[in-house]
Amino acid sequence: MILIFHGSRDLQHNTQAIELAKSLGAGYAFMEIEPKFRGGLGIPMFVTDGSDYRKALEVATVKAPPLLKWPNFVNYLKSLAAELYIFHGPDTGDVRSLDIPVAFLYGEPNIEEVKCVTKAAPVVLTRGYIYKTIEAKYTSRCNAVLLPPLAEQEQFVQYLKATLPKVIGGAAGI
Repeated sequence: MILIFHGSRDLQHNTQAIELAKSLGAGYAFMEIEPKFRGGLGIPMFVTDGSDYRKALEVATVKAPPLLKWPNFVNYLKSLAAELYIFHGPDTGDVRSLDIPVAFLYGEPNIEEVKCVTKAAPVVLTRGYIYKTIEAKYTSRCNAVLLPPLAEQEQFVQYLKATLPKVIGGAAGI
């Protein structure tokens, strides 16, 4: 099993993606940097639908949906008990349909305009460029505690361990 991540010039994103894959006993590949996916049981690891996810889906052998559509992922997010969930954006319609308060780094409602809360959850996999940008923009305006990215949450790793087999089986029609 090979998890396919975006990949970045931000070394912290890449390192955390690799660590996440290893913690699941999986290999890893990236779309934007080496190593790129070259075959095997490849699964796209993206939070929401978007152009980067669709590029990864084209090369993936497991046509898994973005995390937002995985079983119980939204319940996992709700269990974090954040007052605001911050996504990369822009929204393709899936995020705003959730029953949680949301904002977007790029899109509406924008993090530079939403009300300040005391606890916010950036819904990103790693502490890479996107997380750091959310952190800089939101916490410069609001005195909020930001939850760590998903890859740093042990309960998220446990969620992936339990859910990946179901997603692989469902995407493969098993």
